[in-house]
Amino acid sequence: MYFARFEEISGRLYRFDTRIYLQGYCATQESICVGAIIGKNPGSAQPLQLGVWAPLELAGDKMLPSVRNRFVAAYGEAGKSIPRNAFVQVWNLFYLCNPKLREACITIRMLPSHPLCSSEESTAGVVWYAWGGDDPRLNAFKKRFGSEQDKAFYYEPHLRSIVTRKPKSSDFAKHPQGMPAEPVVEHMARLL
Repeated sequence: MYFARFEEISGRLYRFDTRIYLQGYCATQESICVGAIIGKNPGSAQPLQLGVWAPLELAGDKMLPSVRNRFVAAYGEAGKSIPRNAFVQVWNLFYLCNPKLREACITIRMLPSHPLCSSEESTAGVVWYAWGGDDPRLNAFKKRFGSEQDKAFYYEPHLRSIVTRKPKSSDFAKHPQGMPAEPVVEHMARLL
Protein backbone atom coordinates (compact mmCIF):
# COMPACT_ATOMS: atom_id res chain seq x y z
CA MET A 1 0.00 0.00 0.00
CA TYR A 2 1.12 3.51 -0.78
CA PHE A 3 0.07 6.57 1.20
CA ALA A 4 0.74 10.31 0.95
CA ARG A 5 -0.70 13.72 1.70
CA PHE A 6 -1.35 15.98 -1.28
CA GLU A 7 -1.69 19.73 -0.83
CA GLU A 8 -2.64 22.38 -3.31
CA ILE A 9 -0.46 25.42 -2.65
CA SER A 10 -0.79 28.54 -4.82
CA GLY A 11 -2.60 26.50 -7.46
CA ARG A 12 0.11 23.83 -7.63
CA LEU A 13 -0.07 20.23 -6.43
CA TYR A 14 2.53 18.96 -3.92
CA ARG A 15 2.93 15.48 -2.41
CA PHE A 16 4.24 15.04 1.14
CA ASP A 17 4.86 12.20 3.62
CA THR A 18 4.83 9.51 0.97
CA ARG A 19 5.13 6.06 2.47
CA ILE A 20 5.55 2.67 0.86
CA TYR A 21 4.11 0.04 3.21
CA LEU A 22 5.79 -3.31 2.72
CA GLN A 23 2.94 -5.58 3.90
CA GLY A 24 -0.12 -3.42 4.16
CA TYR A 25 -1.17 -0.78 6.65
CA CYS A 26 -3.10 -1.05 9.90
CA ALA A 27 -4.27 2.27 11.34
CA THR A 28 -4.44 0.92 14.90
CA GLN A 29 -0.77 -0.10 15.02
CA GLU A 30 2.36 2.04 15.17
CA SER A 31 4.16 2.40 11.86
CA ILE A 32 7.88 1.63 11.66
CA CYS A 33 10.18 3.37 9.19
CA VAL A 34 12.72 0.82 7.95
CA GLY A 35 14.36 3.01 5.33
CA ALA A 36 14.06 5.91 2.95
CA ILE A 37 14.65 6.63 -0.70
CA ILE A 38 15.50 10.05 -2.08
CA GLY A 39 14.28 10.76 -5.59
CA LYS A 40 13.87 13.85 -7.76
CA ASN A 41 10.20 14.85 -7.50
CA PRO A 42 6.78 13.21 -7.30
CA GLY A 43 5.76 11.84 -10.66
CA SER A 44 2.45 10.50 -11.86
CA ALA A 45 0.83 9.15 -8.66
CA GLN A 46 -2.40 11.03 -7.97
CA PRO A 47 -4.37 11.93 -4.84
CA LEU A 48 -7.62 10.29 -3.95
CA GLN A 49 -8.17 13.22 -1.56
CA LEU A 50 -6.48 16.57 -0.91
CA GLY A 51 -5.24 17.72 2.47
CA VAL A 52 -5.35 14.35 4.24
CA TRP A 53 -2.91 11.50 4.51
CA ALA A 54 -4.57 8.82 2.37
CA PRO A 55 -3.90 6.01 -0.12
CA LEU A 56 -2.31 6.92 -3.44
CA GLU A 57 -3.61 6.18 -6.91
CA LEU A 58 -0.39 5.11 -8.66
CA ALA A 59 -1.59 6.13 -12.15
CA GLY A 60 1.25 4.26 -13.81
CA ASP A 61 3.95 5.32 -11.32
CA LYS A 62 6.45 2.45 -11.35
CA MET A 63 9.04 3.82 -8.92
CA LEU A 64 7.08 3.18 -5.74
CA PRO A 65 6.33 -0.49 -6.55
CA SER A 66 9.96 -1.01 -7.63
CA VAL A 67 11.21 0.31 -4.29
CA ARG A 68 8.74 -1.84 -2.39
CA ASN A 69 9.80 -4.94 -4.32
CA ARG A 70 13.50 -4.31 -3.55
CA PHE A 71 12.87 -3.92 0.19
CA VAL A 72 10.60 -6.98 0.37
CA ALA A 73 13.20 -9.03 -1.53
CA ALA A 74 15.97 -7.78 0.79
CA TYR A 75 14.05 -8.98 3.85
CA GLY A 76 13.65 -12.36 2.14
CA GLU A 77 17.33 -12.49 1.21
CA ALA A 78 18.27 -11.65 4.82
CA GLY A 79 15.91 -14.34 6.14
CA LYS A 80 14.15 -11.76 8.31
CA SER A 81 10.47 -11.10 8.84
CA ILE A 82 9.14 -7.73 7.75
CA PRO A 83 8.01 -5.82 10.86
CA ARG A 84 4.29 -5.07 11.14
CA ASN A 85 3.38 -1.71 9.58
CA ALA A 86 6.90 -1.33 8.19
CA PHE A 87 7.27 1.40 5.60
CA VAL A 88 9.84 3.12 3.41
CA GLN A 89 9.74 6.92 3.51
CA VAL A 90 10.00 8.73 0.18
CA TRP A 91 11.88 12.03 0.20
CA ASN A 92 12.31 14.19 -2.88
CA LEU A 93 14.58 16.98 -3.98
CA PHE A 94 11.35 18.96 -4.28
CA TYR A 95 7.72 17.99 -3.77
CA LEU A 96 6.01 19.70 -6.70
CA CYS A 97 4.07 17.05 -8.62
CA ASN A 98 4.77 16.73 -12.32
CA PRO A 99 5.73 13.56 -14.22
CA LYS A 100 7.69 15.70 -16.70
CA LEU A 101 10.89 16.65 -14.88
CA ARG A 102 11.80 19.38 -17.36
CA GLU A 103 8.49 21.18 -16.76
CA ALA A 104 8.75 20.67 -12.99
CA CYS A 105 12.26 22.18 -12.93
CA ILE A 106 11.09 25.25 -14.87
CA THR A 107 8.18 25.76 -12.49
CA ILE A 108 10.18 25.23 -9.30
CA ARG A 109 12.85 27.74 -10.42
CA MET A 110 10.18 30.42 -10.88
CA LEU A 111 8.87 30.00 -7.32
CA PRO A 112 10.32 32.24 -4.58
CA SER A 113 10.35 29.27 -2.21
CA HIS A 114 9.12 25.73 -2.16
CA PRO A 115 7.67 23.71 0.72
CA LEU A 116 9.58 20.77 2.17
CA CYS A 117 8.24 17.62 3.79
CA SER A 118 8.35 17.63 7.58
CA SER A 119 9.28 13.92 7.50
CA GLU A 120 12.77 14.96 6.35
CA GLU A 121 13.45 15.88 9.97
CA SER A 122 13.20 12.22 11.01
CA THR A 123 15.84 9.57 10.52
CA ALA A 124 15.68 6.38 8.52
CA GLY A 125 18.07 3.50 9.03
CA VAL A 126 18.76 2.65 5.38
CA VAL A 127 18.88 5.62 2.99
CA TRP A 128 18.88 4.85 -0.73
CA TYR A 129 19.83 7.81 -2.93
CA ALA A 130 18.21 7.67 -6.37
CA TRP A 131 18.21 11.26 -7.63
CA GLY A 132 20.03 10.73 -10.90
CA GLY A 133 23.25 12.30 -12.06
CA ASP A 134 24.89 15.68 -12.19
CA ASP A 135 22.14 18.13 -13.15
CA PRO A 136 22.53 21.90 -12.72
CA ARG A 137 18.74 22.21 -12.31
CA LEU A 138 18.76 19.83 -9.33
CA ASN A 139 22.18 20.02 -7.69
CA ALA A 140 21.31 22.84 -5.28
CA PHE A 141 18.40 20.76 -3.90
CA LYS A 142 20.73 17.85 -3.08
CA LYS A 143 22.71 19.81 -0.49
CA ARG A 144 20.03 19.71 2.20
CA PHE A 145 20.21 15.94 2.54
CA GLY A 146 22.96 15.38 5.09
CA SER A 147 25.54 12.66 5.13
CA GLU A 148 24.90 11.65 8.75
CA GLN A 149 23.13 8.49 7.63
CA ASP A 150 25.47 5.58 8.37
CA LYS A 151 23.59 3.23 6.03
CA ALA A 152 23.54 5.52 2.99
CA PHE A 153 24.06 4.01 -0.45
CA TYR A 154 23.38 4.41 -4.14
CA TYR A 155 23.78 2.35 -7.29
CA GLU A 156 26.39 3.71 -9.70
CA PRO A 157 25.52 2.36 -13.18
CA HIS A 158 28.91 3.11 -14.76
CA LEU A 159 30.63 1.03 -12.07
CA ARG A 160 27.71 -1.43 -11.97
CA SER A 161 27.95 -1.50 -8.21
CA ILE A 162 26.71 -0.11 -4.91
CA VAL A 163 28.56 2.83 -3.38
CA THR A 164 28.20 3.04 0.41
CA ARG A 165 27.99 6.76 1.07
CA LYS A 166 25.87 9.77 0.17
CA PRO A 167 26.50 10.70 -3.47
CA LYS A 168 28.07 14.02 -4.36
CA SER A 169 26.01 16.24 -6.67
CA SER A 170 28.13 15.11 -9.59
CA ASP A 171 27.77 11.37 -8.86
CA PHE A 172 25.22 9.28 -10.72
CA ALA A 173 22.76 7.83 -8.18
CA LYS A 174 20.64 5.66 -10.47
CA HIS A 175 16.86 5.80 -10.36
CA PRO A 176 15.33 2.37 -9.50
CA GLN A 177 13.64 1.89 -12.87
CA GLY A 178 15.80 -0.01 -15.32
CA MET A 179 18.30 -0.83 -12.57
CA PRO A 180 19.33 -4.41 -11.87
CA ALA A 181 17.63 -5.57 -8.69
CA GLU A 182 20.27 -7.95 -7.38
CA PRO A 183 22.95 -5.47 -6.22
CA VAL A 184 20.41 -3.37 -4.30
CA VAL A 185 18.64 -6.37 -2.77
CA GLU A 186 21.92 -8.01 -1.70
CA HIS A 187 23.24 -4.78 -0.20
CA MET A 188 20.06 -3.94 1.68
CA ALA A 189 19.81 -7.52 3.00
CA ARG A 190 23.11 -6.93 4.83
CA LEU A 191 21.82 -3.63 6.27
CA LEU A 192 18.39 -4.70 7.54
